Amino acid sequence: MALFGPIPPRTPGRSDAQVPIDASLGDCRYARVPYVYFYCEGAADDVAFGLLDVEICVQRRASNHYVLEAYAIGDGYHSGRGSSAGSALQIELLSQAGVVTTSAWSYPDVLSGHMDPLTLAHPIELSDDQFKSLHAVRLPSVTAEVTICL
Repeated sequence: MALFGPIPPRTPGRSDAQVPIDASLGDCRYARVPYVYFYCEGAADDVAFGLLDVEICVQRRASNHYVLEAYAIGDGYHSGRGSSAGSALQIELLSQAGVVTTSAWSYPDVLSGHMDPLTLAHPIELSDDQFKSLHAVRLPSVTAEVTICL
């Protein structure tokens, strides 16, 4: 889980925010989850692949018109190649009262031996009041399809 906050300013010691594509298009809620790793079944110490620097942004483009954007780096420098086939990453947008909406991200394959950018941008159903109430984002546990590469 990560709290929504302002888009971070440019700083030499940190990569620039990758979402939203254009901050001037409207008010934003921004959050960054440092990492999400997927492990081989039954092996809590064997990372198959991961998603690094997961950035999530909800942007108001017009009254009652919102876009969810996400960015991550697919970390394929582990024991396998990963895919969201069959079980997309769930992105829950939360208010203090609970889940406001959930979106599914069927991210592209994370290739073994690669660090590749992964992106998502799609409209979501929110009212202006729901947008104002957004407090945090949560990525609940999901499974993924893994091919072990030795």
